[in-house]
Amino acid sequence: MSSFQDRALLRLADPGALRDLLLPAADPGRAALRTVLGAAFDLAAVRIDQVRDVAVDELELQRPLFPTGRITGNWTGTVPAYTRTELALDEVRTAAPVWIDVLARLRVTVVAEIDPAGAESAATVPADSFATLEEFRRRFPFVDVDAFMREHGITTVEQLREAFRYLVTTVRLKAAAPFDPDDPANVRTLGVALAVVAVDPFGLAAGLRAARLVREAGRSRPGPDPATLPAETTAPYALAAVLAQSGPAGAGLTAADVQRLYSRAGVAALFLDDTA
Repeated sequence: MSSFQDRALLRLADPGALRDLLLPAADPGRAALRTVLGAAFDLAAVRIDQVRDVAVDELELQRPLFPTGRITGNWTGTVPAYTRTELALDEVRTAAPVWIDVLARLRVTVVAEIDPAGAESAATVPADSFATLEEFRRRFPFVDVDAFMREHGITTVEQLREAFRYLVTTVRLKAAAPFDPDDPANVRTLGVALAVVAVDPFGLAAGLRAARLVREAGRSRPGPDPATLPAETTAPYALAAVLAQSGPAGAGLTAADVQRLYSRAGVAALFLDDTA
């Protein structure tokens, strides 16, 4: 009898089947793809308003990752003079690869609101006309005045005023224009490499462990090109675990419970109908 992992590989060899798992009809909010994007990119300056579509461009089954370890040591010599040299060696471990069950190249279409960033104006004015220490503290609330005075040997407000020239700079940031989700300029396409592991049998710990092993093994690899999104990539692969659809109910859980648990770890939970 074939295992769930074998059946999952057979099903997911079809790009359309993987697309269906990423865009389930029961999840109009596209929680899985939002988790994928959040794991692949730094979205601090981007708000994903909608996830419209995903295309699976390439699929590769059973892709091995060979973790690279680092050995660090000291090389010390005493003749003719004492020397100490740090020695670092990279060792490629080929005996126990980490396996990605399905490696997919995705194109995700989103509607995104982007922080305009940048400054609209900046103005610098003198701030030397303070009469008391309390007035100085109010003008420079981010300065530890007592420590500043001790460091520079200042004991009076007169000495403080004469010791330096004080300036205050006010920066006004660009204001964002009203966001229009129907504006074609807000539609972006993102390239994402998705590493999928199939959990056999259903086990939450097993899925998280397998995904984390892929994450650690792939840290040294370059991340995908963010293309039209002004965001840095944070990982070479986004991660997803394929679980048997009957698993959560059999364990007394709901699919939403599993999705919340996995999303906190940056892993998308995908549920495959194991009775089909």
